[in-house]
Amino acid sequence: MYYRISVREGNFNLMDPSEASWSNWVGIFDEREVPIKAVSVLASGPIFYDEDTPEDIANALEKWLKGTIYTSDEEEIKDMIQYLREHSKELLKGRLDWRIALIEEKIKRLEEDKERLLKERDRV
Repeated sequence: MYYRISVREGNFNLMDPSEASWSNWVGIFDEREVPIKAVSVLASGPIFYDEDTPEDIANALEKWLKGTIYTSDEEEIKDMIQYLREHSKELLKGRLDWRIALIEEKIKRLEEDKERLLKERDRV
């Protein structure tokens, strides 16, 4: 189990499409990359950062929630905060393993590309 975050700027307000805001999304996935749960909140800037731990994300969501008058997703956000805190170590270890696997896959592709280029060079 691991977590991913996505932070992007855009025009998400349907009532005022010219208004720019930031979508801060966090998702929890199982080992097969199947989503378990996810929440997204809009803010005037990023509230998550790539190096954030599950506890950091839970704190950011909690702070965001305290500064919000109303959101229909309040229960889902509270559930995510609790989940991040209860499974913090497992999620962090899973994220590190997931990122290592991405790097290993990239290395494999680069090695294959290198071999192809070396063969092409030898034919010239």
